[in-house]
Amino acid sequence: MVKDFLDFISTNNLCDKGDKVLLAVSGGVDSVVLVRLFKDAGFNFAIAHCNFQLRGSESDGDEAFVRELARLNNVSCFVRSFDTKNYAAMHGVSTQMAARDLRYAWFADLIAEQGIKYIATAHHLDDSLETVLFNLAKGTGISGVRGILPKQNNLIRPLLFASKEGILSYAGNNDLQWREDSSNESTKYSRNLIRHEVIPVLKKINPSLISTFMQTRQRLEDAEKVLMEKVDQVRSEGLSFQGEDVYVPKETIAGQPAAVVEELLKSYGFNWQQVREVLSGLAGLAGKVFLSGSHQLNIDRSHLIISPLKGEVGEEYIESQEEYAGNEVIKLRCYQSDDINHMLRKKNEASVDFDRLNFPLKLRKWKEGDVFCPLGMRGKKKVSDFMIDEKIPLNLKERVCVIESAGEVVWVVGHRVDDRFKVRPDTKRIFNMVMLQND
Repeated sequence: MVKDFLDFISTNNLCDKGDKVLLAVSGGVDSVVLVRLFKDAGFNFAIAHCNFQLRGSESDGDEAFVRELARLNNVSCFVRSFDTKNYAAMHGVSTQMAARDLRYAWFADLIAEQGIKYIATAHHLDDSLETVLFNLAKGTGISGVRGILPKQNNLIRPLLFASKEGILSYAGNNDLQWREDSSNESTKYSRNLIRHEVIPVLKKINPSLISTFMQTRQRLEDAEKVLMEKVDQVRSEGLSFQGEDVYVPKETIAGQPAAVVEELLKSYGFNWQQVREVLSGLAGLAGKVFLSGSHQLNIDRSHLIISPLKGEVGEEYIESQEEYAGNEVIKLRCYQSDDINHMLRKKNEASVDFDRLNFPLKLRKWKEGDVFCPLGMRGKKKVSDFMIDEKIPLNLKERVCVIESAGEVVWVVGHRVDDRFKVRPDTKRIFNMVMLQND
């Protein structure tokens, strides 16, 4: 098994013998075998154990066992106890999810404090199969059916080559001692239900289920690589970025398989059903909006525009001598000038007559009912109508702000100055505003 272990680490480029690796050790047979393999193979490692305090004296017994295991192997042992049930209640998550969050947050701290390069867990082939079946039951994409990856950033899983049966056989042949977790027998947890009731049925259909799953996982991993190469190509050739906004030409995705578009959009929180609706809406009228937990997607005339969701945009006041001002979406540089022959004329800049302003000015989000006199036009116009005329996409309208002076709109920021505040031949001083960012 040591040879297979070393071959798997080498093939998947998991770690080098000189790297400091932290082994997540529960005290169960899988993690005990992981410790033995790391020891026999001559790797540099330490042990970390989480006491989630979920099984009373059993949990304390696990902790004592792991401490002794570390002592016998002459390696450092880090232990942390957690009030897991309280954390789960406070954050509204399951006990299992709470344990996961607490574990990996602590591991991140240990990496920073102890100079650790990798965290190794004892996940094996049976765990990967359980994950696939669990994902299939919920609904998943290709990443969900190819199983657990051997390496993700600084997290490695060196036992993914081994079956549970193989691990138990190795432990028995080497007279290893381990702790049994009584909660593993309870079928109230979904994974345990799959382990004890679903997989045995599948093994009746295919007694070689684990080995054939390993082959299937390898094929699916290769298929995922092909898919992601296509996704990367579409992303590099088609997507453009303006601040935090992502622009995706409709023509870029119109002919793409939905799986490619899903991979493009899921990093912004959009799910499979939304992807299907986006694709079916490409030929329709512009303006349809989709929301994820973190982003808004607007089907505009020629592009999909993806923008991060923002909270409430506050009001900020600008004094005449204030150089910088801003709110949640806009940052401005402001300054006076006596040189009226050098006005700012770019879209994201504005020069106005200083003496027509009443300070402090107010920077705020536009609102329904706002009107102004757009420079170069006669009469007043609603800001909302102006934005329609300017074809400002729906999701970008949410971030449009105005500069207000004594209740009058001076500038629709980044778009148009009000004619009443423009620089005139008799202007003595000008007030310049430059939009530094519009994220």
